[in-house]
Amino acid sequence: MNPLRGIAVFLAAAFIQWWWSTHFSFGGLSPQVLLVLTVVLAARLGQNLGMCYGFFWGLFLDAMHPQLFGADALVLMLAGYGVGILRRQIDLADILPLSMVVFLATWLYFLAQGLVSLAFARTFLWIGWRPWVADPFYNCLFVPAAAVCWEWTRAQR
Repeated sequence: MNPLRGIAVFLAAAFIQWWWSTHFSFGGLSPQVLLVLTVVLAARLGQNLGMCYGFFWGLFLDAMHPQLFGADALVLMLAGYGVGILRRQIDLADILPLSMVVFLATWLYFLAQGLVSLAFARTFLWIGWRPWVADPFYNCLFVPAAAVCWEWTRAQR
């Protein structure tokens, strides 16, 4: 990926996450744009770039809601690593398997955040039933846009 395009994708994704979660959420629900993009980039580019993007996007999320600073950076970095390793076993080039991985990664993201909170803050950070049930589907709706973003960065080499 071209470094300038990589920076543009990073900043645009951070802006979209901020804008969507603050101005365009439905009933308090908004997709985890940065989680979806971390999964897509790790599936396409491998675990190293997935971990890097996930870590820095996680720092951005931690700055947005700093109740447990570093938790999002750790969890998104682990998501990038896990999907980067998983891409060797599953063909993630198609939208359907990628959507299924995003669906499961959303639940794992919520659980990992709760476990990190349990380890460091001694309370399990529970997001509630509505996001637990709705957000995986909501995130899957964002997968085609993330795939288009990936194609844009790849086509402009």
